[in-house]
Formats: sequence, structure tokens, C-alpha cells
Amino acid sequence: MVKENKNPNLVHAGEPVGVVAAQSIGEPGTQMIISSFHLAGMASQMATAGLPRMIELIDARKKPASPLTSVYLKDKIKNNFEKASELARKLNEVKMSSITKHLIENFGKGSIIIILDTQRLEAYDLTVKSVESRINKLLKLDTESNEKRITVHLHKKDIKFIREMAMKIMNLTISGVEGAGTCVLQQDDKTGEYYILTDKSNLGPFLEIDEVDKSRIYTNDVFEMYRVFGIEAARNTLANEILLTLSQQGISVSPRHILLLADAMTYSGEIKNVGRHGLTGEKKSVFARAAYEETVKHLINAAAFGEVDMMKGVTESILVGKQIALGTGRVKLTIKKEDLAKISKKSKE
Repeated sequence: MVKENKNPNLVHAGEPVGVVAAQSIGEPGTQMIISSFHLAGMASQMATAGLPRMIELIDARKKPASPLTSVYLKDKIKNNFEKASELARKLNEVKMSSITKHLIENFGKGSIIIILDTQRLEAYDLTVKSVESRINKLLKLDTESNEKRITVHLHKKDIKFIREMAMKIMNLTISGVEGAGTCVLQQDDKTGEYYILTDKSNLGPFLEIDEVDKSRIYTNDVFEMYRVFGIEAARNTLANEILLTLSQQGISVSPRHILLLADAMTYSGEIKNVGRHGLTGEKKSVFARAAYEETVKHLINAAAFGEVDMMKGVTESILVGKQIALGTGRVKLTIKKEDLAKISKKSKE
């Protein structure tokens, strides 16, 4: 049984797995680019998520354009809508800017007038007094309020200082957990359990919440997974996100090619991109580095430092017309001395 199932799945000796993986990902990737151009005029997520997201992952960019975090809950509340929604409301980060209708900077009196959006206050279960109290607690400012507005007295008529204080006030977290972002309650279609989806990739605030299942929390930010859980988690996240991005575009690629790419980008213990500042730029071969980008720069530096290229890789071998060590070129035939003597004897006869 093991022999029948395992052996057919083994890679043949000399198989150019890197080339096959590159072709298997690159060809459908090209189709994805063409599709993106065809859909360029549509206000559709599918027209913008595929190609830009793929570039983010391959280039190993540290900040994704659209971060998302799935916060799964423990058994005691994951199937309870009331408790799960209450937790989502408690975690939801509300910034001062999101509940402010108008901001007036009075440079003559050295004050800032904040006119609040009453509808949003009601939606977030806040009051003018609670907002004023939060400002006083965080910034220790002299304030007064009425039904819709809060006036902050700075007692200083410096324009730069007033502008800086206005920006600080707008960036204050009035309720919820700082760094949690906008939290929305979702229900899993398969299991029926509730989980919280947020538009931030900062895992720190959620790991401190008792009701959160730390073993299942997930973000599409590869570097955040690396920072919190380590390189293995980052490698799995990278592979999952590439597969998800391709599948969303209706493209099917064997996971083994994606896993090989993820392994190549993370085998050193760090996340490296595929370009000249990552995997390609770190190759030992001078000609392999020069073949990708900045050709003259690599050749001049190699000559200046007396680098030696042993011509063992694929790229450099092709450049000089040498047989590459792949496929049949990987095979080396030898013969036993006693057999060689028999052959020479027969040839003489």
C-alpha cells in the first residue's frame, strides 16, 4: 500500500522542480494580469485584489494594502450570538475622527471646537459626556461641552501647537481596544460558529482577551504572523495566501509548487522576496545575479573583488553554453575496472 501510493508521487532524479514551479505559477499569473486589464474599468474587488495582492506576497511587502484578521472565539461563546456580538462591540475601535462631524480651529481664542455626529454616537453607544471624559483622561485638557459639541481650551494661540493638538485629538481611541480596528461579527458557513473579522493585522490586542481562541487566530499579514508565531507560521500563511489569491481568480495551481516557493522564501529563517534584494540578489554565482537585474553593477563588483564563479547553476551554465545538471545532464556514468578490461579485450578480438 505504501509503495503503491508513495513511489508514484516521488520526484524523479534530475527533475527541475524550480523551473516547473516557476512555470506553473507564472503562466496562470500572466492570465491573471490580462484579466485584470480587461476588468480595469469595473469597481470590483476581483479586478483589484488578485494581481496587486500577488505582487505584495511575492515581493514580501511588510504592510498589506488590505489587512484582515479573523479572531476565533472559545467554545463557551462561539455559538452564542448575544455574547459574541457583545464582545465584538467591546473590541471595536472607535476613533475620535469617526464620530466628529466638524472640527473648528479657533486660532484667535486658542481653542478647538468639535461638533459631534449624534447618530454615530448613538450607534456606538456613546454620549457627549463620555467622549469629553475620555479626552480629559488621555490628554488632560481643559474642556467644556453641550448637547452636540465639545470645546477644548488650549490657552495658547500658537497655530502650529493648535494644529498638532487637533490631530492628536482626532487620533484618540474613544472606545474599544486600541489597535483592534473595525470589528464585525461573522458566521462561518460550514460550522455555524461566530467569529470576529477586523480590518487591522495587529494581533497583540486580541491575544490579551480571555474569550479569544489564541490557537486559531489568523491574519493575512505574513510579517505579523512571523513576528508573533515564528517562521513556520509565516511560511504556512504565505502559501495559504498565494493559493487563496489564485483560487479567487479561478486559477488552479498544485499546492506543491506554492509550497516550494514559500519554502524558498523562508528557509533561511527570515522572509525574503524573490527579487534582486532577496533570493536572486543573494545567489553565489556572479552570472546568476547579473542575469536578473543590474547586470553591469554585478559584473564590475565581481571583477573588483576577484569573485570566482564555478558555473554549477542553471543560469550561468546556459550563459556559457555548458550542459546543465538537470534531467539527462544530471546523470554521470561510470564503469568498473574489471568490466573495462573485458570490453577492451573484446574490442581487440
